[in-house]
Amino acid sequence: MADMEWEHARDLFEQAVRGSGPQMLWRVVEACGATAEAAFWMRRAAASESEPGGISVDPDVLRIGTSRPGSAFHQDFTIAVGSDDPARAVAALTAAEPRLMCVFEDGSELSPEEAEDVWDDDRPPYSPSYVTVDTEVPCVRMDCKGGVFPQMARTALRVVADELRKAGVQRARLFSPDCSNE
Repeated sequence: MADMEWEHARDLFEQAVRGSGPQMLWRVVEACGATAEAAFWMRRAAASESEPGGISVDPDVLRIGTSRPGSAFHQDFTIAVGSDDPARAVAALTAAEPRLMCVFEDGSELSPEEAEDVWDDDRPPYSPSYVTVDTEVPCVRMDCKGGVFPQMARTALRVVADELRKAGVQRARLFSPDCSNE
């Protein structure tokens, strides 16, 4: 799309999200595909998942962008947790790990049994190839082969926040570490 068309689209998207809540922000990210506009809207959608006084979500978490000028757009699927209780954060991320494997590109989260059935299909929807927890940061990394999956990102944030609450972490910050040196 030409710059002028994106300006018009941004105006229309602004009208759509005004007063409509986070769901519309995530739909706009998805509608923008792998473009600079998706990166702009992803920041807003991610921040909309913050809970005042609870688990906050950094606008740059799961960011969409390029590693270097001219390279393809991709999404960083790393969620780090900043909290006063890193041991509980690691426990929460460890509990989130199998759940994150069962989150699909459309944002659905299936049980392991349901996911197995879907993975057996000839053309299953995309889910992470693997998920790993880094206990030193603490963070969780999902291998999504460089794809851009905003609905998967939204569900991943919700899974991590849910597991943090279950582990007794009421206040935390979700963010993606700076990957600019990759």
